[in-house]
Order: sequence, then C-alpha cells, then structure tokens
Amino acid sequence: MKKHFTIFLLLIIAISCNESKLSHEKIGELSLIRAEVSIYQRLYNKEENQIVVNLYDEEGKTIKNDSVKIYVNGAALKYTVRQELYYTTQTYYFKENALPQDNKFRFEIALTDGKKFFLAEANALALASARNIITPKAGDLNKDIDVRWKDLGAVNYLVISRSLKIKKQEDPHVTTYEEQASDTVNIQPTGQQVFPKSTFDNAETQLSVLSLKFVAFTHGSVNPQLIKGSEISIQGDIEERIFFGN
Repeated sequence: MKKHFTIFLLLIIAISCNESKLSHEKIGELSLIRAEVSIYQRLYNKEENQIVVNLYDEEGKTIKNDSVKIYVNGAALKYTVRQELYYTTQTYYFKENALPQDNKFRFEIALTDGKKFFLAEANALALASARNIITPKAGDLNKDIDVRWKDLGAVNYLVISRSLKIKKQEDPHVTTYEEQASDTVNIQPTGQQVFPKSTFDNAETQLSVLSLKFVAFTHGSVNPQLIKGSEISIQGDIEERIFFGN
C-alpha cells in the first residue's frame, strides 16, 4: 500500500511541475505569456477549421487559468481540460468552424483583470481543389508515376509516404507491410513530380501504396509583447493515394 501511495505521489508531483504558478495568480501583463496558436483549415472551405491555443509561462509550463479568455474574430474559444492517461490532463483553448473576417483569423486575449489585447493574426488559406491534381488511377510497378498539379492556392509542401510490402517472410501465408519514413519537398502551387519505376521494387520490398499530401502551411503575426517563441500557424492539406495491385 505504501509503495502504491509513493507512486501516486510522484505522479502528482510530476503533473504539478508541468503547471505554471500563473495558473493560480492574477495575470495583468501580456509579457508573462508565450502563446502557440494552431489553425487547421480545409482547403475546400475556409469555414471548416479547427483552432487550438496553448498558453505557457517563461519556463515553458502550461498556464491553466480559466480566468484568461481567448477570442477569434469576436467569438470565444472554449477553455478545455482533457483527461489523459496516468492522472495527467491537457489544458488548451479550442474552437471549430470559426468564421474568417476580411479573410483573416484575428485573435484577442482577455487577461484576468478583463483587459483585452491583440494576440495574433493569420490570413485564411486560399482554396484549392483535388480536381487540380492529376495522378494515375492505379499504380503499375513497370511504369513511372507522373503526378501533375495546378492552381493549388497556398500549397507549398508535398509530403511523400510509402507503404511497402515485405518480400522475405518466415511464414509465406502472412503478408507484412511497413511504413517508410516520409519525405517532404518544397513545391509551387503548379508543378510536376515523377516517381521512377526503378524505386518501386527490389529484392526485399515492393511498393504497395504511394501517399501524396499536398500541404499549405504558413505563419501569421503575434503581439510583440508576448514571450519570444510565441507563434501562430495555419495549415491545410489535400491527400491523394495511389494503390499498386500487389
């Protein structure tokens, strides 16, 4: 029983060490806060989005103070406490489907005394359509894969992932697959990428699925009074998969 109590006590200490003392104090200065604002936006509809805001102190500890309010374009974000495993919790501000105003997401923060300040701002991502991405309907191990795209708005990265079929297996009746580490390349909204057939098949593996994620990612601006390292980012993506008949 004593051993279990000690373990529980250590867990409580570990949790409390990650919580800022500002969680239980009045906060009247923006310079006490580091803010991280993350926006995920659908590329086919700017009004389909998810926003998460995390607040930290200068030591990187989470500020868990529900007296601090955050707004996007005048609408309040929900102060959220999420239960995790082993008695831990995550605390953040959350909102879905925020309406851009003048094509922007503008954030304000109200400190514990009720005073509001500009927090951060980012432009909504330009819309893009999957119809502007041309890929083969199915992969062929004997042919190069030629992928072309055009007019993809704010897209600036391509994340390439591969699922491989393992050839050498102890049990021939069992098929095993593994995920290869992703590659990320910088791209333009209009471009082309060729995947040579020579990379699809070798003595040990065979390409099963080629996944292409076209990503739009950019940063906005934050209040300079915030702690250094504060940031706002917005991201959206379109994913295409090419399956090989193996």
